[in-house]
Amino acid sequence: MGHFKEGPTEAFWKGLQQHMGYTDEEMEQHRKDPKWMKVLPLMASPKMRNSTMVFEVVKSHGCAEGMKVGDKLYFTGCANLDPKRSSPWCAYALSHATTFANLCHNMILQGIDPNDMYADHFACMDCGSEHGLGLGQIVVKVYVLDESEK
Repeated sequence: MGHFKEGPTEAFWKGLQQHMGYTDEEMEQHRKDPKWMKVLPLMASPKMRNSTMVFEVVKSHGCAEGMKVGDKLYFTGCANLDPKRSSPWCAYALSHATTFANLCHNMILQGIDPNDMYADHFACMDCGSEHGLGLGQIVVKVYVLDESEK
């Protein structure tokens, strides 16, 4: 069960309940669900918590919001935006954020290196000036850092 040899301890479940604000009834219901019992300890594992998903602009042409090559977003635990390390970002370039967060989480849960994802680039929603009313376009690469040594 993830990094727990004999399964999660009661201290883990109490800490999770406090962190999430779950009632005793909710915890009882969740602990009866085999998938939940398998996934939650993995989601809270050091492997997941030390994985940081990065969106990095690798191509930019005519971006109205001024995004440029090298701009980055950092998502700790592959989902939580770290505003201290992240560049200013355009909402149109976030259209795939949940897709990649889910993909990275699922790959880590399955024991697969998320940097082996098949499709690791996406473009913003703007089609670019060569297609009528488009303004510009950026291309973003997605990868995951192991920050366990920080």
